[in-house]
Amino acid sequence: MATLAPPLRAARNPLAGVAYHWQALIVIVLGSFMVVLDTTIVNIALPRVIQVFQTTVDEGDLVLTGYMLALAVVMPATGYVSDRFGAKRAYLVTMVLFTIGSALCGLAPSIEGLVVFRIIQGLGGGMVQPLGMSLLFQVSPPRQRGMIMGMFGLPILVAPAIGPTLGGYLVEYVDWRWIFTLNVPIGVAAILLGIAILRETPLQTGGRFDWAGFGLSALGFSAALLALSKAPADGWTAPHIAALWLIAAAAIPCWIVVELAQEDPLLDLTVLRDTTYLIANLVICVVMIALYSMMLLLPLFLQSVRGLGAMETGVLLFPNAAAAAVVMPIAGRLLNKVGPRPLAVGGLVALTYSTWLVMGLDPNTPDRVLTFSLVLRGIATGLIFMPIMTVAMDNIASLQIPRATALGNVLRQLAGAFGTAMFASLLLDREQFHEALLTQVVTPSSLAAVHTLNAMKAALLQRGMDEAAAHTLGLMALSRQVAQAAAVRSFDDCFYVAMLISAAAVLPALWLRRGRRMQASHKETVVEMG
Repeated sequence: MATLAPPLRAARNPLAGVAYHWQALIVIVLGSFMVVLDTTIVNIALPRVIQVFQTTVDEGDLVLTGYMLALAVVMPATGYVSDRFGAKRAYLVTMVLFTIGSALCGLAPSIEGLVVFRIIQGLGGGMVQPLGMSLLFQVSPPRQRGMIMGMFGLPILVAPAIGPTLGGYLVEYVDWRWIFTLNVPIGVAAILLGIAILRETPLQTGGRFDWAGFGLSALGFSAALLALSKAPADGWTAPHIAALWLIAAAAIPCWIVVELAQEDPLLDLTVLRDTTYLIANLVICVVMIALYSMMLLLPLFLQSVRGLGAMETGVLLFPNAAAAAVVMPIAGRLLNKVGPRPLAVGGLVALTYSTWLVMGLDPNTPDRVLTFSLVLRGIATGLIFMPIMTVAMDNIASLQIPRATALGNVLRQLAGAFGTAMFASLLLDREQFHEALLTQVVTPSSLAAVHTLNAMKAALLQRGMDEAAAHTLGLMALSRQVAQAAAVRSFDDCFYVAMLISAAAVLPALWLRRGRRMQASHKETVVEMG
């Protein structure tokens, strides 16, 4: 039975006079931006963290995987927490937990402490986005939902894009600890605004917590995400990776059976029976794999192949974020006018073409080519992402919205992690393949290799170097050229696979349409305007 939650003590509202759904949007975007930014900004600081604490790469990697695992564990419980305690109260508690975790990370005395504090961050951050999305869906007028969700989607696309830029600046010119400390004033502002502005949602009393579903989902998703993150470095067939896959393969099917048998499941899988919700989430998951592949590949290419610094890389990637920020609110406005299919299909075609453009990247590719591709990519993601997420909820009943948003966020998290791990492994495999292939070609009988080596030796001899040293350095330079050529070819292979994945999403997108409830709402609007 639904009951109205008692209101929290309200502070003075600084946005009084503005429609409530816009007030809620400002508060939720502020918190969501901070959480999403933290998923990428830490990556750029990891080498410095490893150096400062004098630890190994494997231990340092726990800073990333600990946060990711905490997200996976807590996210499925979002629906129950929202129903039982109220979305506003739960949102504020998670923001407090995330802010405290950020402050502790900035003060971490050791790598072990940093890992623990990152887990605290993840336990709070895992619920911020689904709770915020649930709040917005419940208060947004149907006719403005597309535009509002388009604005809500800005942090999802913009924050990961500016993360490397901001992180590179802080690491190079300030201090790596500021990537965490920066969250504290933003978090405090978001909490105070939330107390003053957000309204509590009705409570769902009488339900019980699905401990079996929670335990199985935590075990299965954590094992799968840990295997996906560790497999590229440790090997997909390593014993501990195989054990993690077995745990995930056993736990996840059991979790599905348990959830379908529960009257009040932790994650309501029955919402997948809605065709619109199912197709929309399928498209989103495919797009997430394609997007996360580029978030991994492009910074690696620019830093490892072209030799750019973290700050330079971030600046070069910024047009992607800028284009997405401009287009996403426009796509939200267009949703009610043209429907989801033209936006999704057009965006996917543009995403596929932008990926095709980067397939020929090499160290000498002009920046304007990459910039054009990134701008087009930002336009594409702005057209795709939030319109599809909005349409996914068209037929979902109001009381099911918290559960549906929680399930959608879990699916996107898994898709993003899978995409990152898959392309990291593919890049490593293809680089080894091409290096072995080129090494077979670069032999003493190869005229091109001999000509290149002789040219290098001649240049070194002109500088006064003796014959033996010139020969040795020439061989080293030739080896570096082979490694660079292998790297370029391996990146091109990965871009090709990413292009195919983007193109594969076009087919299900052709079946997207507005739900019955939104179609009825649109007809009522037309009648009122007439």
